[in-house]
Amino acid sequence: MNKPRIVLLASALLVAGLLCACDHPRNSPVAAEKPLLVLDRSGGIAGFQDHLVIGYHGQYYLAQGQQELIGTLSAETTSWLTERSSHLAPFTLRLEDNPGGPDNMVRQVMWTGLGNQVATQAEQQEILTWGVDLLASLVSRQ
Repeated sequence: MNKPRIVLLASALLVAGLLCACDHPRNSPVAAEKPLLVLDRSGGIAGFQDHLVIGYHGQYYLAQGQQELIGTLSAETTSWLTERSSHLAPFTLRLEDNPGGPDNMVRQVMWTGLGNQVATQAEQQEILTWGVDLLASLVSRQ
């Protein structure tokens, strides 16, 4: 083989390798640094102001009004989250119980899953409901 062909072949392999790496950006360490779930609940008759952030390894941060709570979820709960994060793609779901009206309660979940499966409306609702239930459980422990 002559030298120009070797250079051309090496360049083609390098470009192919770079293109393959671009095919999987969600598996990068940078993606794992983002929170897996962010849940905000505000308004309503009770005047909620809750902010829950959950990391990929089960660590959480909860801010409720002036109170803050930091901890780690149980192994069972973390396993449940890990399984879903490996399958479900990112989504945001926002629900309001009385849009534009008095005492409107807003619940919003931002999910940063690493999967490729687009979450159905039922799966999005399941994640939101799970987050709200977890929020209530964490608040009741205080």
